[in-house]
Amino acid sequence: MDSDKMMRGIIPGIIAGYLFLAFIGASVVPGAPMVTTDDAGMVTAVEQGANTMNAGMLGMVGGMIGADALIGFILHIIISAVIGALYTGLFMQYVDLGSPLYNIAVGGLIYGVIWWIIGGLIIMPAIAGGDVLQINLNDPSLFGHVIFGHSLAFLVALRDRRMTAMDE
Repeated sequence: MDSDKMMRGIIPGIIAGYLFLAFIGASVVPGAPMVTTDDAGMVTAVEQGANTMNAGMLGMVGGMIGADALIGFILHIIISAVIGALYTGLFMQYVDLGSPLYNIAVGGLIYGVIWWIIGGLIIMPAIAGGDVLQINLNDPSLFGHVIFGHSLAFLVALRDRRMTAMDE
């Protein structure tokens, strides 16, 4: 893998990671609303208070290393940067559909689903002691990972286009 290619994906990966967190409503800000969903993904409660922290997914990420939701947030952003670097350093060379739009639509979808499977269906349940590969197509994590993949692909294509325009 070319380190220059990998560097191109770090910032887009971080931004896409923030978009993922925004989509699922993750917050590490004390007092921010905490959204609770049922098994079907329907919102069942929204709580707010001085000590409320939406530690759901971020708490699980932090819990992988025995930490809280704030550390989970930091870890999630670092993971997003690494995944962004892997996108530009490895994945892009194998998925070139001839058009930036196709790369964003199809490549981003594939990349997001790959990371949903690896992260959401294998790594997280394995560490948390849950059942691995329990597929739920209404899982907000699935949609969050797809949004991550599309956002990442779009931001990389936008950055590449901008860099090409600056070189001319």
